[in-house]
Amino acid sequence: MKSIKVYLFLCLMGAFSSFSWGQDKEEFLNKLEEIGETDSVAKAQLLYNKGVVAMNQELFNEAVDLFNQAIQYNPNFAESYLNRGVSNIEMGKKSQGMSDLVEAILLNPSLDKAYFAMGKQLEKDKKEKEAIKKYAKAIEINPKEAVYFYKRGVLYFKDKKYPEAKTDFKKATALKPDYAYAWNDLGSAYLQLEQNKMAISAYERAVKENPKLALAWNNLGSAYRSVKEYDKAIDAYTKAINLKRDYPLAYNNRGIAKLKTGKYKEAVKDFSKAIVLNEDYALAYNNRASAYIKLEEWDKAVNDASKALELDDEFAYALFNRGIAKEMKRDLAGACADWKKASALGLKAAETYYLSSCK
Repeated sequence: MKSIKVYLFLCLMGAFSSFSWGQDKEEFLNKLEEIGETDSVAKAQLLYNKGVVAMNQELFNEAVDLFNQAIQYNPNFAESYLNRGVSNIEMGKKSQGMSDLVEAILLNPSLDKAYFAMGKQLEKDKKEKEAIKKYAKAIEINPKEAVYFYKRGVLYFKDKKYPEAKTDFKKATALKPDYAYAWNDLGSAYLQLEQNKMAISAYERAVKENPKLALAWNNLGSAYRSVKEYDKAIDAYTKAINLKRDYPLAYNNRGIAKLKTGKYKEAVKDFSKAIVLNEDYALAYNNRASAYIKLEEWDKAVNDASKALELDDEFAYALFNRGIAKEMKRDLAGACADWKKASALGLKAAETYYLSSCK
């Protein structure tokens, strides 16, 4: 039955090769209908094609109805189960959708898209290990699909398996050289592996392929910062901000680069903007405290470090910064208490200060 179905599909498509999906879809589908009335498999294919059109237009209820009809004409139509499953998932009917995907695989164990769709849903359900297995099966069946490698790479990265993530992202970019997101994530894998120059190269390729990808510009800035190229980092962060004005991470990161270059007042402005955009941004409060320490504004430094600690009471660097500001305010007892806590949290610099000033 499977070989007949494929043959009929190819014949149908070949018979009307002059009609493309860029032309009048109704005309194309009507032509198919003319020859599909007397053949159940051909009729199933016609309904399936209509379902795909509805699905692409995000008319999922209509798509499900058409795939239902296609399955009635051809109960062995695996692709109809696949797309009905995807449509059901899009409508929030996860259980029905997953059942359809399982049925599609039972009918056609080589249907890589069904494994991939299952992987995506498992990933949404936070079942990452199971999702990886489904992506791996999709790759085994069809190793030419870049997105399969990319999605598995993302899960490896989240699991801190950076070498495996790097391998998958490299494969994705080899299969699809203009895959900006894969280049970006490859850069992030390199950065985690402390291969900073390779990270810069990957991020540069990401922004070349998609100059409007603010995330990649931000990450490129961080890669430049990792090799102490602060002016280039500031330029990259600025490009990210120009693309996405409500981007607290980029403002915070640009502030760090400005702090490193002695532009303390400008750094304060960037950290302040990050805080306006995200009032619970503990890191930005602590970074602004660092800038205030450089500017010798001790009260403001204490206030910002304290705010960071309200948001994260185990923020060792905030304790360390507050300790410095307290010491400069002649509150040695308070400084020592902060450094002792920071030292207990594993911050070596705080331990050094505590041992040298408080013992």
